[in-house]
Parts: sequence; C-alpha cells; structure tokens
Amino acid sequence: MQLQYQAQVVSELTYIIQTKKIPNALLFSGNENTGKKEAAFFFAKGCNCLSNEQIACDHCKPCNKISASAHPDIHIIDLQKGKKIISISQIREMGLTIAYRPNEARFRMVLILSADLMNVQAQNALLKMLEEPPEKTFFILIAFKTSFLLPTIISRCRIIRFKPLTDKLIVQYLIKEFKIDRQMALIASKTADSDMKKAMMYLNLDSDNENQNWIKRRVWLLNTLSDIIKTQTHDCISKGLMLSQKLSTDPDLVNDSIAIMKIFLRDLIIFKFNPKKIVNLDFFDVFADISKHVEIKKISEWIKELYKTEKRLTANSTLRLTLDRFFLTIVIHKGKLIYD
Repeated sequence: MQLQYQAQVVSELTYIIQTKKIPNALLFSGNENTGKKEAAFFFAKGCNCLSNEQIACDHCKPCNKISASAHPDIHIIDLQKGKKIISISQIREMGLTIAYRPNEARFRMVLILSADLMNVQAQNALLKMLEEPPEKTFFILIAFKTSFLLPTIISRCRIIRFKPLTDKLIVQYLIKEFKIDRQMALIASKTADSDMKKAMMYLNLDSDNENQNWIKRRVWLLNTLSDIIKTQTHDCISKGLMLSQKLSTDPDLVNDSIAIMKIFLRDLIIFKFNPKKIVNLDFFDVFADISKHVEIKKISEWIKELYKTEKRLTANSTLRLTLDRFFLTIVIHKGKLIYD
C-alpha cells in the first residue's frame, strides 16, 4: 500500500532487476511504515519472477510462494517476542541456514527487519557474511535509525532511501479508500506522526489492530487532561495522579497516549495565534477556555517535560513514577503553582 507513494524507490529497484546487477546488500532507510518491507518482497519477486514481460508478475510459482511467505529461500530475521535487540545467535543461526546453495531460487533473500536493533556482536557477525556473501544471496537491511549501524556495514550496502509520507497524502488515502471524515483523518495522521499504518490502526482500519478503542480513548484522555488543567490546585494534583495510575495500567498504550497529548499541547500554543489551524477542532471550546488562563511559556514547559517523559520511558524508567512526574509539572513549576 505505502509502496505506491515511493515511485523513486520502485524505479531504482526495477533498474537493478533489469540490469541483473544484484548487490550483495541493500539498506532500506527511512521512517517506519513507508513501504520498506513491501519493497523488499517486490525486489525478491523481481529477482526470481519467471515472466519475461513484467518485473514481478505475481502469477508465476516463485511470485506466488513469496507472496504466501512460503518460499524456502526467503529468510527473515526480526525481533523475537519480548526482546529489544536482535542477537548474535539469530545471525549465526541464519549463517548456518544459508551456508548451502539456494533450494530453488535464482537469488536468495535474507531480510533483516529492524536491522538498527542488532547489537554490536550481531552486527560484527553479519559483517563477516557481507564480506564473504554466500552464493546467489542478497541481504536487505531495513532500518529507521541508520546511525545505529556500524559504518563498515553501511559501506557495504547500496542505500535506498524512502521518503516520509505527508499528512496530505495520508488524509487523501483515508478519505478515498475508507470514506473517513477529513478532520478525523487529519487527527489520526498528525497523532501518528505521518505513519500510514499507525493512522489506520488508530481509526480501526487495520486488520492487525489491537487498539480498537483509540477514538474513544483519545476523547477520554483529552477531556481528562483539560479537566486537570482547569481544576483548582489540590484537586488538580489528585486528578493528575489518578490519570497517571490509569495510564500506567496499560503500558502498551502509553506511547499512543503520549502522542495524543503532544498534539493537544501543540494545539494549545497554535490556538493563541491561529485557532483555525489546530488539529483537534472538536476541542475548540476547550482550547478557547484554557488559552485565557495559561501562558505560552507554561505550555512550552509542559511540552518539554512530555518529551523528557518519552525519553525516560525509552530508557526503561519506572512507568508510574515517570508519568507522575509529568502530570505534577502541570501543577507545579519551579515550586510555583502554574494554574490557579
């Protein structure tokens, strides 16, 4: 789906297939959910398709097997369940698997998803394979943060860059394909940071969606947050800690909640300059009320603290204590009450 917006990538991969000069390794870099995995399978099909008329016909035996994830020579390495890194054992195991000739493919593919999450030992093990690649085998590394990869690995890859999708493209797609209300499509896209798959998940349009109550959750969270901001001091502290407790009971949804709050606080600042430009237009009256009482400087402090909160959680800080700290900044700043 996302690949349709990556014309330059498709053109570059098609040229490689047509010239039959298959690199030992390609590095697909770019934002998450911009079509990188889809492009990898497109490339694998193109390298193995039996049709003489098309790059990837999607009808021949190799194409069908690749589409069905049933091809014996298409190998995928990804994060194991519950793990945060790709380990050296996963790379070594793959090395044993591809030590022999491909079973039936013209070109065997090793696809490493989240390659930037390989630890140093895993990367060094992979580097040895890239230096002496197995016969008829190419590697595709998919990475969001290429700076996490060893320079020696990057130097051995042909880099294919995927451009980020714009909110405009995502909104147009959601309206055209799913008849989504324009404003709700924009809210989902902005909150998802221009991530098509995540925006679809928020709107319950993704078959793999495990977060089917995002729309209701967003309204509840923003109502609660605005209530905290508008409430008198002592009750405000109590409500803030109660919200922290509620959010910490479901760690898997915390990042989504932070994304919702980011857009809300951003809108609070924008409202003071151009109310029509806010994303959360359904909370227009709330912004009108809050903007009378809260200064931009205070909102900026909240936004800074929210980003710090996100960073602390990434560094495995205690969830409940980290959220407590954020919500208390809405009440206290440098020892002074900021909403009375």
